[in-house]
Amino acid sequence: MFRNLRGKLAVVNASTLLLVLLVLGVVLYSHIHFRLYQDMDEILRLSESRIRTITNIDELLRSDFRELQEDERTVYLYWNRNGELTGQLPEQSFSPQEARLFQPNHDQSALRTIASDLRRFRILQIACGESNCKSSNPIDTITVVRSLNDVEGMLSALKRDLAAGIAIGLVLSIAGGYYLAGRALIPIRRSWDKQNRFVADASHELRTPTTIIHAQAEMLLRRPYHTIEQESPNISNILRESKRMGKLVDDLLTLARIDSQDMKLQGGLFQLDSLGREIAEQFRLIAETKQIDLHTNVQGSIVLWGDENRIRQLLLILLDNAYKFTPHAGAIELSIFRTSHAVHLRVSDNGCGIASEDMPHLFERFYRGDKARSRATTGTGLGLSIAEWIVKSHEGKIRIHSVQGTGTTVEVSFPMTRTRTQ
Repeated sequence: MFRNLRGKLAVVNASTLLLVLLVLGVVLYSHIHFRLYQDMDEILRLSESRIRTITNIDELLRSDFRELQEDERTVYLYWNRNGELTGQLPEQSFSPQEARLFQPNHDQSALRTIASDLRRFRILQIACGESNCKSSNPIDTITVVRSLNDVEGMLSALKRDLAAGIAIGLVLSIAGGYYLAGRALIPIRRSWDKQNRFVADASHELRTPTTIIHAQAEMLLRRPYHTIEQESPNISNILRESKRMGKLVDDLLTLARIDSQDMKLQGGLFQLDSLGREIAEQFRLIAETKQIDLHTNVQGSIVLWGDENRIRQLLLILLDNAYKFTPHAGAIELSIFRTSHAVHLRVSDNGCGIASEDMPHLFERFYRGDKARSRATTGTGLGLSIAEWIVKSHEGKIRIHSVQGTGTTVEVSFPMTRTRTQ
């Protein structure tokens, strides 16, 4: 799928670039074409202005008259009222047969282009005034002729250069587009693989409690004569797995809302220190089931701006993780304190710790290290992913420090811009 998509993206990119190059090429060619012809017309108009300054047209017929010969590429053809060629400057520039091509035609534009075989010319037809006709060999019309060979040569070379440039650009765009499409698809591929893993892991996690509930329920149906007391272990298993499945579904819905950016924070001021003490007291009853010593260290009164329910969820996630991986008669400490730059929330335990190879993956969804895979201690594997989102949505940072066999410390810090301390 991604290979076909990469090819399609490369074609789209190349087509877009080709269109841009074609438009730029047409615009550039049109502009240069216009400027070259404009310069040519200015030269012809300049010649016209020089002719208008001459009072004795007979001088134009003199072969040694050089005022109009500053540019040898310009030819002047003199015509009488009968349309006969009376002279040209420079002499013998055109044969009589060639000169007929430029014979005056007052029905056409004075400034125009004439083509002859493979040659093209730009001409300006000048009608002489009455004052200029008083001469022994009157001149009725002067045709100023300028060859377009140089201009056409430049335009032809420009066409070739543009065509070559567009061809090279197209080849490079295809190669570059294919490469860039591959680079662009890397995060998409990762996201796709991550989504597939997420769906597979979610299916696996949901399948396990569903299978257990189904098996336990079948056992109950096979022994309808048993009392509730006799079947209490099976009923207990069903209740435990249904709670676990409900928790998993809730976490999946939370992450789905996070991914769709549909999760909104309910901002407001609340006492972080009071919330920490409240959660610790509630969790103390759970800790006592494993004879875990839960110690709280809250310094001062700290007011935090944020979503109190989400911070409550964050504390429960961190304390629940610490509880799961702390052995009987272990210790957990919840600390809330401030420094000059931030307010810190720290949860420490002296449990089994985390292997170094697992540290980079702790915030990945459904990730659990080998030490944490027994059914007795695992949760959904989504808690830290949700915790990370809660912290980041409050502009905070979360760090985990752990030594395997010694314990783990999770520290969350919120910037002072979100706090008020007393």
